[in-house]
Amino acid sequence: MKKKIYAGTYTGKGSEGIYRFGFEKGELSEPELFCRIDNPKYLCSFGNDIAAVCDFDKGSGIALISDDGRIKDELAFEEVTSCYVTCHEGRIYTANYHAGTFSVIETVDGHMKLTKTVEIRKKAGCHQVLFWNDRILVPCLFLDRVMIYDGNLNHQGEIVFPEGSGPRHGVFSKDGRYLYLASELSNELFVIETDSFRIKECVGLLENKERNTEGTAAIRMSEDGKRLYVSTRGKDVISILSADGDKVRLIQTVSCGGEHPRDFILTDDTLLCANRFSNQVVSFKLENDGKVGKESGRIEIPDAVSLLIKE
Repeated sequence: MKKKIYAGTYTGKGSEGIYRFGFEKGELSEPELFCRIDNPKYLCSFGNDIAAVCDFDKGSGIALISDDGRIKDELAFEEVTSCYVTCHEGRIYTANYHAGTFSVIETVDGHMKLTKTVEIRKKAGCHQVLFWNDRILVPCLFLDRVMIYDGNLNHQGEIVFPEGSGPRHGVFSKDGRYLYLASELSNELFVIETDSFRIKECVGLLENKERNTEGTAAIRMSEDGKRLYVSTRGKDVISILSADGDKVRLIQTVSCGGEHPRDFILTDDTLLCANRFSNQVVSFKLENDGKVGKESGRIEIPDAVSLLIKE
């Protein structure tokens, strides 16, 4: 089945907003401008629509975009753009790296409404919002912590990382027992037990145990939960790790096919990587053992920094 893939971008240096292209049987179609909007850095599905963090003439916030590229609703509620957006149980959540906040947005009669903004600390480097049972987890890069909140947004604790780690993005194991979290500054993968939120294991993401090159970015898990994939912009590589509960092992490090792999996705035994500085999305075939194989295609998209799949 042909899939639609959307690319969020930084605008101003050639990009005009969100781009869309097709993917089917390993083939990438030529991209088209889907929605003209400023700095749609991160995207998520919200029902049949797309929620995008973005900038407006007066402030920054969220836009809801229909499947024909029409902006259905706008909500400006912050001074600088958030870096992350996701949805959970009918609500939209954003993380703001510069402001050190995360926000909750609800929709009422088709219009977005800000429910609450939680201030953690200015320039805390809030990078993601994760959900585990009745808890909300927010990785804060410059605090070397993941802050933990309950469903009412009350602070419940924190996971403390080694100084200078810079926790950025994470994914949960299929059984929910472990959180695998990538650190941007130290280029490591941390394994955290979710029953105690204690760090169980830590492995390096780069060859020859290299550390502190900065720029580790996105993390994704294979559909079967046995492989983890992590991008590092400072080295222009994708790292592949085997995952078996709290046992993780680096098994491959390969070129991303360009410069600055800010984000990537996995679909139909293919890895598609958004390489911002080389202005391309590059696809690679995934081998039966989960390792990244040969390049299978590439298309031009200016300043691509996030990717979203919609069937």
